[in-house]
Amino acid sequence: MKEKYMETLLAQIREKRARESIRREVEGHISDQKAAYLAQGMSGDQAEKQAILDMGDPVETGAELDQLHRPKPAWGMLALAAVLCAAGLLLLYLAQTHSQSGHNGDFYFQNQCKYVVLGFIILCVVYLTDYTRIAAYSQPACIGILLVLCAAANGILPTYRASELYFSGNIWIGGMLSMDLLLYLYLPLYGALLYSFRGCKARQLFRILLFTVLPGFLAFQIAPLSVSINIAAILFLLFFTAVGKGWLYPSSINAIGTGRFKSVFGKGRTYTKYICALGAALSAFFALMLLAAVNSGYQRTRIQAWLHPEEFAGGSGFVGGMIRNIVSTSRLIGRNTGQAADVYLPDYITDYILTYTIGTFGVLAAAALVILVIVFGARLLYISIHQKNQLGMMMGLACSLTFMIQSAEYILVNLSLLPPAGVYFPLVSFGGSGMVQTCILLGILLSIYRYENVVSEAETYASHAVQ
Repeated sequence: MKEKYMETLLAQIREKRARESIRREVEGHISDQKAAYLAQGMSGDQAEKQAILDMGDPVETGAELDQLHRPKPAWGMLALAAVLCAAGLLLLYLAQTHSQSGHNGDFYFQNQCKYVVLGFIILCVVYLTDYTRIAAYSQPACIGILLVLCAAANGILPTYRASELYFSGNIWIGGMLSMDLLLYLYLPLYGALLYSFRGCKARQLFRILLFTVLPGFLAFQIAPLSVSINIAAILFLLFFTAVGKGWLYPSSINAIGTGRFKSVFGKGRTYTKYICALGAALSAFFALMLLAAVNSGYQRTRIQAWLHPEEFAGGSGFVGGMIRNIVSTSRLIGRNTGQAADVYLPDYITDYILTYTIGTFGVLAAAALVILVIVFGARLLYISIHQKNQLGMMMGLACSLTFMIQSAEYILVNLSLLPPAGVYFPLVSFGGSGMVQTCILLGILLSIYRYENVVSEAETYASHAVQ
């Protein structure tokens, strides 16, 4: 009777991935209810029959479960992403009409239209792909990315910088593959890798640390400083999220396979010492990398020019001084009263589109754009943090942190609160590799949201157990 009931119920479930978790859920309810009836003195057959009757009609129950375990559409998030892209295209169109070189402005606008279309195609493809299938290849994918980065760092693969200005232009491998793109795509794969190492043995801790330290080290060797800092910060946050959940403590204290992981906090001095030692080691490593990068003569001059642009007005302080002039003379609505961004500010179409917006359309227009980005980023972070599936939480956290940190960096640079740099405003500013990177990460995050009620923790654990 039970087998027939389950067969009829599962026939109502259209999402094949959800059937096994639903089977376990319903059979668990039947077993619990049967045990309760057995305790009341019923026979085995009577108890099972009554427990099944309590579950209700299999067709109706199956239909209700089908609605609960269907992929969730993310139309609102897709629409908001489209609005941001449209805002970016509108600003780029308006900026190129004011460009001193109309040909160059038209070139930027036409290419950005192509990037937006390509990006949304990629976003939709990744969004419709089950993210656990991507995570299943996280370890070989991470190894592949690290090998490419190592080869580029050692001159095995030819590289060139798209722009030498401010030591922040994208670095390309062979003129086709952006180094920044590879580094940012590494992050959600790294999150999946951390998930796969839950309850690791002590000897496996070295592998985890290698996957954490090596990309940060390579980023400081071959990537722009701003990108290197972003990568190191997100790696650090992801690693200690995993540590805080007790995944990487090399012992058997974790409740492996149950989907419930004990926190290392409050578990004694050994845990505290373990966390402090890891934190101190990684913090020292990344701090040394940062100090080594900032300690170069060029970077010191760059920081001094940002802090005192008037002393470097004819050189490296020119852009910083221009940004401060435009922002300080801005109005709530309309063009500023000082120097015009579209006449004097270099790269305003690409790296400083927000500064251009402040100077040309006013503070309110720029604030509306910033608020829209903050709302979108906050929603992405909320989706990540509130994921029931821990794999989805880690991968989503990597994606949302990337969006938030890149957005914050762009806003701060455009307000002269950080040194001038070639930065990317996700979905808004000009950039082919940046648009592709953002759309892939958004696609992964929206896939996590889409399959939240389909993929169970037990299934995820079974497919990502450490070998």
